[in-house]
Amino acid sequence: MPKQDAKLIGVSDVVADYRVKMAMKKNYPIYCSVPDKLPDMKKQGVEVVGTLEDLLKKVDVMVDCTPAGLGAKNKVMYDRAGVKSVFQGGEKHELTGSSFVAQCNYEENLNKPATRVVSCNTTGICRTVGTLENTLGVKKARVVVFRRLTFRLIRGLMRGLLFRS
Repeated sequence: MPKQDAKLIGVSDVVADYRVKMAMKKNYPIYCSVPDKLPDMKKQGVEVVGTLEDLLKKVDVMVDCTPAGLGAKNKVMYDRAGVKSVFQGGEKHELTGSSFVAQCNYEENLNKPATRVVSCNTTGICRTVGTLENTLGVKKARVVVFRRLTFRLIRGLMRGLLFRS
């Protein structure tokens, strides 16, 4: 069920991949984040209605899901347009000076011009340790996180396993 107090105005990207085409299929307006990529997107069959700057004229809040580092570049544009922004956990805390976990600091984040939503691991830790603090008075905790293994290679390191030949 759609949220009644929020409306998705559009989706902005730089490629014509399956995600953009799925958004197009659902009749979401598609915008091009980088004007130089507009011809490529149109050539790939994407019905682009404008640029990211056009989209910023129509929104109150931008949810930036770009890869880590790009959000910091985009924030300058959002600030200039007077648009509030929310970033994903790959961005540095210093980008917004605020890291959001609803159970822990909801009130603190109200009316801020920008915040970042922490990672799923950090959210889980905050929920667990926050509950222990609020119900049992625990003031200090040592946490060990076991993550699932992914198959993306990073300089010989496979998310926790180092392979040597």
